[in-house]
Amino acid sequence: MRWLNCADERMPVSDLFHAGFADWGPKVDVVGFCFLDLASNYEPPKSLENWLKAGTKPIYIGFGSLPVQEPEKMTEIIVQALEITGQRGIINKGWGGLGNLAEPKDFVYLLDNVPHDWLFLQCAAVVHHGGAGTTAAGLKAACPTTIVPFFGDQPFWGDRVHARGVGPAPIPIDEFSLPKLVNAIKFMLDPKVKELAVELAKAMEEEDGVKGAVKAFFKHLPCKTQDPEQIPAPSSLFSISRCFGCS
Repeated sequence: MRWLNCADERMPVSDLFHAGFADWGPKVDVVGFCFLDLASNYEPPKSLENWLKAGTKPIYIGFGSLPVQEPEKMTEIIVQALEITGQRGIINKGWGGLGNLAEPKDFVYLLDNVPHDWLFLQCAAVVHHGGAGTTAAGLKAACPTTIVPFFGDQPFWGDRVHARGVGPAPIPIDEFSLPKLVNAIKFMLDPKVKELAVELAKAMEEEDGVKGAVKAFFKHLPCKTQDPEQIPAPSSLFSISRCFGCS
């Protein structure tokens, strides 16, 4: 049994990726996203609060725990793209070592890990690797999204975000460049893209992924209980409980 966290079109969020389900079989249930409420107990540092209040909503750029081959070069591209587009940006340093600036920039805030459900509400748009949870958090916060996939399911999420119109075509990490990032930021700042992101966020609010996951779990449980007489007796040669001195 499997259930998927996902969010397409103007239909329920669970139908978002229905086009890809035909070959998955009857044991795959699309239940909507499941969220952890981490923002309720989070208190941001004063420096971050003050920086956010000092200007327009920033663009978040970060790749979490994924390795970045040339962090200095990528940081330089990010900073230049923000300068060219006239945007403020939050760079999540992550495990890839982003954010080593030759000199501080007042339009850039360097950040360690912060709950996405709090942070993305403060952002105008997000750029990230396209993990399922990060994608969900950005869409729920109505953020236009650019996905820079590294591997796994990340290209899939990038394609679906683009198909919904809430982000540009994904930029594979090997193709990450200044012109592509500049174009992606311009795409996300289009008011029509923001409208679509807001529509999707509202659709996501109407679905309960946790409830759907619980229903899917019970739906796939065996209905018939095993006859006690058919249950094999414990072996006399080996017993876990004896092995740990519990007999």
